[in-house]
Amino acid sequence: LSIASLLMEVCHRCRSEPPPISKLWTADAYNLVGRADLAKIQNLLLSFGEKDSANSSSGTHDNALITQSLTIDDQEKDGLACIEKFSSMFFPNDNRIREAARLLRSSRPCFLRVQRSVEASDHDYERQKQEKLSLLCRRMMALPLGRGMMTCGTLDPIPAEPLTIPNLCLAGRIPPRNATLALDTSQWTTEMKMWPEFHNGVAAGLRLPMFTESQGKSIGGVARTWIVYNKPSQSSPEYSQNGNNQAQNSPTSDHAHGGFLMALGLRGHLAALSMTDICDYLTKGSVTTPVGILLGMGANKRGSCDQSVSKMLCLHIPSLLPPSFSSIDVPSPIQTAAVAGIGLLYQSSSHRLMTEFLLNEIGKRPTNEQNISDRESYSLCCGIALGMVNLSLRHNRNASSGEMNDGLSDLRIEERLLRYIVGGVDESHLHQKSDRTQSSGTSANTEFERCSRIYEGHMINIDITAPGATLALGMIYLRSGNKSVAAQLALPDTNFSLDNIRPDFLLLRVIARSLVLWDKVKPSSEWIEDQIPAFIRHFFTQFRRKLEKGSKSEEDRPQYDAKAMREAHAFITAGACFSVGLRYAGTGNENARDAVFDRAVELQKFRDDSDPISIVLRPQRPVIEMCLGSLAISLAMIMAGTGDLKTLRLLKILRWRCDEGVKYGSHMSFGAAIGMLFLGGGACTLGREPEDIAALIMAFFPRFPISTQDNQYHLQALRHMYSLAVKQRRIEAIDIDSSEKIFVPIKIEYTDCSSIDAKTPCLLMNRGQLSKIKVISDRYYHVEIDFDSLTFSNNSFYLFVKKRSGHISYVEDPYGLRSNFFQSFASHHEKILNMLSFTTEEQDLQMYSRYLCQTTSKNVSNRIQRSMMYSYLGSFGSFCDQILCESLLEERTDSVPLHLALYDAMSSIERKPFPIKIVWDLRILRSLYEGKGRNNFSESYFILSPHFVATLCQRIDQMFDEHRVKEGDISSQHSHDLRSQWLGPFSVWFCKPVSS
Repeated sequence: LSIASLLMEVCHRCRSEPPPISKLWTADAYNLVGRADLAKIQNLLLSFGEKDSANSSSGTHDNALITQSLTIDDQEKDGLACIEKFSSMFFPNDNRIREAARLLRSSRPCFLRVQRSVEASDHDYERQKQEKLSLLCRRMMALPLGRGMMTCGTLDPIPAEPLTIPNLCLAGRIPPRNATLALDTSQWTTEMKMWPEFHNGVAAGLRLPMFTESQGKSIGGVARTWIVYNKPSQSSPEYSQNGNNQAQNSPTSDHAHGGFLMALGLRGHLAALSMTDICDYLTKGSVTTPVGILLGMGANKRGSCDQSVSKMLCLHIPSLLPPSFSSIDVPSPIQTAAVAGIGLLYQSSSHRLMTEFLLNEIGKRPTNEQNISDRESYSLCCGIALGMVNLSLRHNRNASSGEMNDGLSDLRIEERLLRYIVGGVDESHLHQKSDRTQSSGTSANTEFERCSRIYEGHMINIDITAPGATLALGMIYLRSGNKSVAAQLALPDTNFSLDNIRPDFLLLRVIARSLVLWDKVKPSSEWIEDQIPAFIRHFFTQFRRKLEKGSKSEEDRPQYDAKAMREAHAFITAGACFSVGLRYAGTGNENARDAVFDRAVELQKFRDDSDPISIVLRPQRPVIEMCLGSLAISLAMIMAGTGDLKTLRLLKILRWRCDEGVKYGSHMSFGAAIGMLFLGGGACTLGREPEDIAALIMAFFPRFPISTQDNQYHLQALRHMYSLAVKQRRIEAIDIDSSEKIFVPIKIEYTDCSSIDAKTPCLLMNRGQLSKIKVISDRYYHVEIDFDSLTFSNNSFYLFVKKRSGHISYVEDPYGLRSNFFQSFASHHEKILNMLSFTTEEQDLQMYSRYLCQTTSKNVSNRIQRSMMYSYLGSFGSFCDQILCESLLEERTDSVPLHLALYDAMSSIERKPFPIKIVWDLRILRSLYEGKGRNNFSESYFILSPHFVATLCQRIDQMFDEHRVKEGDISSQHSHDLRSQWLGPFSVWFCKPVSS
């Protein structure tokens, strides 16, 4: 027993203060000392050293946790009911997650209340309800984008069941009887619901987990048969025979399935399809199906330069086809999607052919009578794709040398992009014109390439080329700090030069300049204010001051164009806030949030207030709606996944207005901002790598559609590219004994010496490289994980912890009231035993309390009750009560068997013919604890209570006295009579030799 107590004491000390998690101790060693939580973490961290196994380790547990949330009855099948349970521990103190789900739900009838005037007839009243319902349904059709953000990666698919795409409900619920009124869509064209249904399908598909591959094994992947199983039964060829860009008579399921295919590519599953399946989709689907396939395959093979996918994309771009195929009409959305797929496929490759092609396509002129309505979108996509192919090309090179890659230097990329931005003579057009003049065969093909509806002459049309060229230049020089390029993107500094640039181009110039001067972007209102030229700031300051004074004299009227000043101020402010959002995406930086928040509140007051200052300083309604949408997206990018209440309140105010002035794109931006605020149900955030920034620029280009079928300035399908920047970075604590998610206070430290206090489950924000994670709770054993020596990619991490004895979890006792109550009744054993089920999950202790403690002491044998220990340590039941309470309060539950063994040994010592073995154990035990007392050891390290050991020693002395065995009588005749039983134990106990 003495040796066992010594070993148990060593394990007890190592359990309280184990060595740091490293390769010095194995998982078996941690299990030996009773720290199964550290053993689990050790195995998990060792797997991080293997390629992509961090994702696989967390992904397996993710699916198990997500599957638990699927037990909820989700009648709408949109995932929002599941996300309310899944995210309940991320936001335990309020109902913000339920409120966000309500705001983004598009599968239920919306609340419709229309006040009926006295003179209104029944016909007029019905017309008013339909008009109001039409406005509400416009907002309803814009919600799937935000819903896809909120439910991203929260579903584990069942192979035997298809993925249900929720209905897009266009109906209203009229109080007080909650009667349902359907929207009259008889006057609608078939294209009105095409893109909303596409977004609905993407949102449903984004619920799938991200595909990862570890050691040749696919994690979270779906099979080809499951994808084909989800294919709608009807499909009709349309776009190849129809000259119109839009699909006609297309079933709703086709559009939703096209979005579902795109979501599969964004989540990495579309590569499971064979090339024959892809060809079948490209030839038999509606216009949205090829768009989803092209974008999905480009995203699935991002950065791989896969030749088979490249050929497929190039076949849908007429400029890359031979001249004999130029008569083939490819709808402009499909061309734009193919160009975007090229940018994704050749990302960061600096591919010479694609770079030259995309550079020429930015300034492409109309060649026929078709596909001229979406030229802005096509040129913008060419510019963004060019930036992605040469993404951050100058970041790791000498930024001041002005030299490009040797293979691209002859293309004069910067020079041509600047000409696309500021305008001038189109030299490439003059060269092509002279080549056609000198060639002999100019007949049918040349006539076909001429457009009779648009004539641009020999000058560059910067209204078409400037947006894409501006963003391309900023993405190529991302994080380079090149001051010469930044100077080319500078804003006009005089009123005269302001007249030579379109106001909305100012927003793009601010964004591109911030991409170049990445490290100069600061999270402050002062930095945002500094981006506004001095003469515009002076105008606004003076004009506001005069309005506050109420001056109306002729001299006080502004000398500048007030309309141009108001628009320039709004666009520059929106561009600066968007730049702050990109720079601090996913960081949760409160300074950046406050800076953007103040600007959003200012614009919101200009929109909603009716005071004289707001009326005079207010830009035009489309301008202010566009800027408010950009500011909402910027706020959401900064606070992505945090569910920040301050931001949520503002977004609710912004989305509240629903009239003719609020277009479909504004509803889309506000819904997307709410969804991004709860990205992945609070378990995901946005990345900050160059490829993540490029995906965010492509998705949140600050020009939103006017109507549901509008793709003129930006292809609506690209709004979902944000998912390429989504990173799952949550930290969850799991009780190693109960296997349940729990609340645990932790401290997160970063390599820059900064730290934050949080409570699991929590989101790991983009605040730097992770250094350490510490458990700082007194209810759980201390855990400290040092990531400096580990390969860790800031993915989701599961922190396994072990609860201390005598404490209650934070789920059952959030404020520690019951734990303090338990500690305060240390002497009231009965009350402590009644709370045993709350303080420990160990079945052995619960059974011990049930059968051996005082409440059931009548079941204990009378032999034990009549033993000599009964008179000294009390009854066996009370003794069991005492040691159990002490072990719970002092966290020594593993000492209960040792106490029982010593109690039994002392109870039976008189009946043993040779009790010397027991005396030897007690003698060693006494020496051990006497040595500790002399060395001032802390009692927290004792496996046995010093008082209990002293009691045992005193009982041994009393036993020798009762048998009249004393040191002075060691040679007496009485001692010789007892030599066979007590002489040996006496000599051992007192360390005295015995004479024969």
